[in-house]
Amino acid sequence: MNELHQTEQKSGSNCEKYDPMDEQKARAFDKTASTIFAPIYPVIADQILERTQIRNGTALDAGCGPAHLSMALAQASDLRIYAFDTSPMMLQIAYEHITDAGLVRKIVPVLGDIHDLPFEDGTIDLVVSRGSWFFWEDLQGAFREIYRVLSPGGVTYIGGGFGNLTLKEAIHTAMAERDPEFSKGVSNRMMRNNPDRIREELEKAEIRSYELIQDDSGFWLMMRK
Repeated sequence: MNELHQTEQKSGSNCEKYDPMDEQKARAFDKTASTIFAPIYPVIADQILERTQIRNGTALDAGCGPAHLSMALAQASDLRIYAFDTSPMMLQIAYEHITDAGLVRKIVPVLGDIHDLPFEDGTIDLVVSRGSWFFWEDLQGAFREIYRVLSPGGVTYIGGGFGNLTLKEAIHTAMAERDPEFSKGVSNRMMRNNPDRIREELEKAEIRSYELIQDDSGFWLMMRK
């Protein structure tokens, strides 16, 4: 039994029955993340560590997918990381990558819901997430939960981006061959989670201490506690 299955699961609704189609989709997603998107994760990990100045303690990678960002952070820091996702199949793939990389002592896969995090108050020093907040049903609720689990002095780095313009252009070019609608989909998601909306949801969540970064690296939210 691997550590994924030993982890406490706060929400039983996420333990869905196995579906071969889920595995097919997850494997296809992982193939793209492991090839076309592979160069962005070390770049984003370095930006996270530089901008947050958090290099040890406990981190949460929310919506980790195959855990490539988790692994990049683990390899560049002394952080112990919870690779958190709502998909059991995606976490199984993440566990395979983590094991292959020899990082089982630094990264723990955790199954759950961003709106109901299975962590105690004030226990996470760094919360990161790349790309998943476009799919959160309740941004206000997710922000409240994330802020709840942040430790005093904790920071978030949540949003979307490709690290720099060179990587962004290369990925858009490569993905256009697979999906002509890829760039349009990215643009639509970024427009939906625009700065005005993020500020509005943070206001509803009564979170006042934050910074929005919008530059060549992407669009990111740094909440501080």
